[in-house]
Amino acid sequence: MHHETMNGIVILIALGAGSLWLAWRLRIPSILVLLAVGFVAGPLTGLFRPDQVLGSLTFPFVSLAAAIVLFEGGLSASWEEIRGVAKPVRRLIFIGIPVTWGVLSAAAHHLLGLSIELSLLLGAILVVTGPTVIGPLLRHARPRGSVGSVLKLEGIINDPIGAILAVLVFQGIRAEQVEHAFSVVSIGILKAALISGLLGFVAALLFVAVRERELLPEFLHNAVVLPFALVVYALANHIQAESGLLAVTVMGIALASQKKIDMEQSLEFTEHARTLLISTLFILLTARMALSDITALPLAVLGFAAVVILVARPLSVALSTVGSDLSTREKIFIGAMAPRGVVAAAVSSLFSLELVNAGYREASILMPVTFTVIALTVLVSGLSAVPLVNRLGLAQHEPQGVMILGANRVGCLLAQALNQYGVRTLNIDSDPAKVNEARRSGLIAKKGEILSRRLLRDLDLNEIGHFVALTSNDDLNTLAVARFRKLFGASNVHQIRPSTSLGHPQPHYASELQAAKVATGVPLDKLEALLKARAVAMAIPAREATNLDAVRERLGRDSVPLFVVDDEKRVTFVHVDEPWPTSGKLVVLTPP
Repeated sequence: MHHETMNGIVILIALGAGSLWLAWRLRIPSILVLLAVGFVAGPLTGLFRPDQVLGSLTFPFVSLAAAIVLFEGGLSASWEEIRGVAKPVRRLIFIGIPVTWGVLSAAAHHLLGLSIELSLLLGAILVVTGPTVIGPLLRHARPRGSVGSVLKLEGIINDPIGAILAVLVFQGIRAEQVEHAFSVVSIGILKAALISGLLGFVAALLFVAVRERELLPEFLHNAVVLPFALVVYALANHIQAESGLLAVTVMGIALASQKKIDMEQSLEFTEHARTLLISTLFILLTARMALSDITALPLAVLGFAAVVILVARPLSVALSTVGSDLSTREKIFIGAMAPRGVVAAAVSSLFSLELVNAGYREASILMPVTFTVIALTVLVSGLSAVPLVNRLGLAQHEPQGVMILGANRVGCLLAQALNQYGVRTLNIDSDPAKVNEARRSGLIAKKGEILSRRLLRDLDLNEIGHFVALTSNDDLNTLAVARFRKLFGASNVHQIRPSTSLGHPQPHYASELQAAKVATGVPLDKLEALLKARAVAMAIPAREATNLDAVRERLGRDSVPLFVVDDEKRVTFVHVDEPWPTSGKLVVLTPP
């Protein structure tokens, strides 16, 4: 028995990791691959049977995993982000959830023939729009403006609220108090919100105090943050059933919003944990279904899914966004994006089993209907996101803008040269005099410390796809490159060669602390000397100078190639010993 359990867990983890890789290779939403693999491994072949592997631990594992997923969601948000889109998000919660619940409950009763009790429960389960699915879709579609923040925060906040709603309806069914459903649900949600909000906020304050007083060594920060969140989850559930999900979400948002301690490493750790847990959860829950549960579904379930996608979501968004600052195009896109995720899957699996055991035989349909809706909403949203965002004119097409660390003469010259070709730039510097001078030159510049979390939250990074570190402080350049490598990708972060050997990255340095050297490796002091000698940025056809020797033969031995920009404003920075594209314009810093 021990070996069967161990082998089953290994199979589950391997299937999850393999599914994520396959989804990446096929460039499709990972949840579709996870659902398909879970169906094949469970109902179709019997390779993996969760109840035999985990037994009574199945649903405790699912509950704790869902708590970690929502804690990470809260940790990736912050009050500043919420404040920027507070009105539409607040309305999507307080207006959108009741509207969606009512529409889906009516559809479940009339289309699927469920009793009023189970119709209310199915409607409550499906009000949530999972952040586990919304996040990858947004990264794929890359909508500009506030659309992404609205969808992300709606999913983070309404997942725990939807779970609480479903639990309260379930309790009403078990207590046979459906006729008092509205008052039971209203009081229950208010109670859960108060308990969860207070407990989550206090827990965040306590964790910050422990970190501030150095009562916890640095190497234990990541090891403690998730167990601490799970304790909060269990305590909130003990006080009010299923309020733990909201408590850990509030705790995550509170930790992300505070300014006293750095949570960046903890966020990176929880992101990895979330990825692993989501991959195992979807396979585990899908594999629990029996083949007969799926084949016995009526065709009316397709009509029910159509109501979810074409009626409930657009209607709830239309009513929730009246009078908001969102444009019509943004409202259309938000109304089309409502994929269901892991919380809906987990809650439906739990309630279906418990209600069937309690004598509600028709409750067996809840889980397969929910999984069908999850699959169809993800499929529709995944396939339509990119075409729709392009059609509505909301897409960020492979951002080519450049964030430049340094508002010195070299940084300003680079920004001005890029601006001439329509490339957006943003100069960052801690020196207010340099920032003001850059602004007087017509550049977009911002004062701030590049390594501060507050600065990154305040930056408008729309259309920004490159990062170039150009300060005289090579240590700062190196740390900034390491920080922005994850945001922009390793190939899109660049660094000036240091002017002296002091602080120069050595070959034995970790790869994440190094970046390609721009300006063909010419150090900053030489570039500044050229500018003092009144050097200018000159453009020539890239095909006429395909290497450094050809450039210097034509424009002088002190000429320094900077970047190539093509007709579609794609930017390629010139690095040491690397060829550059031969199409477009080559911009060179050359003496007069």
